[in-house]
Amino acid sequence: MKPAKAKLTSGPVSSAILSMMTPMIIGLMVIITNSLVDAYFVSQLGSAPLAAVSYAFPVSFIVGAIAMGLGTGTSSLASRLFGAGNQEKVRQIATHSMLLGLIAGLCVVIFGLLTLEEVFSLLGADEQTMPFVKDYMEIYYWGGIFLVIPMIGNAVLRAGGDAKTPSVLMASTAVINAVLDPILIFGWFGFPALGIKGAALASVLANVVFLIASLSILIFRENLIQFRKNTVAAILHSWSQILHVGLPAIASNLITPMSTALVTSLISSFGQSAVAGFGLASRLEAFIIIIFMALGGAIAPFVGQNFGAQKFDRLKQGFVFCVAFSFIYALFCIGFFILSVDTLLGFFTTDPEVIKTAKIQLLYCPWGYGFLGLAVIANGSFNAVGKPMPAMTISIGRTLLVYVPLAYWLASSMGIRGVFIAQVLANLLAGIVGFIWYQNVFKQLRLDHQTI
Repeated sequence: MKPAKAKLTSGPVSSAILSMMTPMIIGLMVIITNSLVDAYFVSQLGSAPLAAVSYAFPVSFIVGAIAMGLGTGTSSLASRLFGAGNQEKVRQIATHSMLLGLIAGLCVVIFGLLTLEEVFSLLGADEQTMPFVKDYMEIYYWGGIFLVIPMIGNAVLRAGGDAKTPSVLMASTAVINAVLDPILIFGWFGFPALGIKGAALASVLANVVFLIASLSILIFRENLIQFRKNTVAAILHSWSQILHVGLPAIASNLITPMSTALVTSLISSFGQSAVAGFGLASRLEAFIIIIFMALGGAIAPFVGQNFGAQKFDRLKQGFVFCVAFSFIYALFCIGFFILSVDTLLGFFTTDPEVIKTAKIQLLYCPWGYGFLGLAVIANGSFNAVGKPMPAMTISIGRTLLVYVPLAYWLASSMGIRGVFIAQVLANLLAGIVGFIWYQNVFKQLRLDHQTI
């Protein structure tokens, strides 16, 4: 069977991008919903087990950042090769990226198990919580191996223009995890009640299924894994190309939780009700931001394939469509929250102080969404053509260098409103810089192509 060919280099630009976005939105929605279901079942065990799982979140985010970063590097390279029609090289990159994922997963497990107590002590786990943390993480860490590899496999499929299969795989994994949770935690259907160990085991088993399904598709359906011609020199060359984009992408992904932690610390100075409001609004915003995450996930293979095929007019059309989509969607979000914010928050809490903070956040932050979309489009495009440094610079600049310092400064004079005004201004600046940088980079790439 021949490997999949480029699917995004012909037909209407809007259809190509939306066909990639839609399955990703559905998959991400299922995953976010599953995390809430997971937390619900663990909460039935008590506050200490729930706290233990909460402490695991930063670690799971780091594992996810590594997986997504390596996936970004793989997708960047593979999408360009798909566009250029170099099927044999796609096989080689896909195979070598799987080996890199295996090594990365093993490193996560080994490092995590060796530093378990030290890491979670630093995160604040106390004597009451630590036994639950150890019970959970000693099993959960093993899921790293089974997560990183299929995440990279999904990136290869998306690079070929197939967003549906990765989304179905991720959603199915989330559903399997949700089904196994109560069975293994509470001992349903004759299974032993494993408590918090059952929650960890459910995650690992779901990831095992994810791995098997992903590899089966890559090997048997797409014929994208080769077991010959894998010399050490070829593997190392592939790894250097993948990590050229992958390492900056990992760094960008890791910046987000750092900046969030700093902002949360700032908001806590306004009281626990403010923190609760911030948390509530952020969870609601997560469902909104999914659209931009899907847009970034769609634009990367679109740009990679069309750049590989040297279709610069199509790249311009895609950029214009994505920019228009971002700002139209942002206007919809602004209107939606203006009309429904009170009713929406009333479903979750009646505490006036919590509602006050959440309302400010949901009424202010959407004004920066369109520019956030601009930054996402630019970053996805830069990574797709193998230029990761502009993407990393914009990501780090937006969050750690602009948003966090500006939030602290404005909060001192404007109160908690200043935190959310800072977010809007950071997104505004990132979007403008991304737009200008994109125009300059792609103008130069087009000139370079014309002079060849």
